[in-house]
Amino acid sequence: MEKQLKVTGVRYFETRRGLGYECKTNINGLLIWNDGNGGGTFLDCDFQNMNRRELAQYEEEFSETDLEHLIDVYEGVDLINKYI
Repeated sequence: MEKQLKVTGVRYFETRRGLGYECKTNINGLLIWNDGNGGGTFLDCDFQNMNRRELAQYEEEFSETDLEHLIDVYEGVDLINKYI
């Protein structure tokens, strides 16, 4: 990847099963999603600025844990005490 992936904004929303979120990134068209229905965190794109092949390259590089870590960094979460 040419650029290091960073979260630039987060939008939270409630669903009937929990809390979901959409994160904008510094890569044009690349988004981090959690639909709030009990599934995992995943990458998605808007398909106007990125194609499926480019998305797949990011999906191979970043795991769900990596994506959630990027959100934590953006929000300034204390990673040392997060699970205490």
